[in-house]
Amino acid sequence: MVVNLEGVDFLDSTGLGVLVGALKRVKAHDGNLTLVCTQDKILKIFKITGLTKVFPIHTSVEEAADGAA
Repeated sequence: MVVNLEGVDFLDSTGLGVLVGALKRVKAHDGNLTLVCTQDKILKIFKITGLTKVFPIHTSVEEAADGAA
């Protein structure tokens, strides 16, 4: 599953919780969840929280789809 965050202007703990919950559900069914994000302010949140180690983050949907294959 690829989640495109390019249109996201704001991300807080609630949004992060939704993504982590989705990741757990996807992994429970042997799937993967990959993020697409290039916005520095959103990437900074993932770096500060250490979630860059949990989520693969790509710069385009195409790159994410290739990495998930």
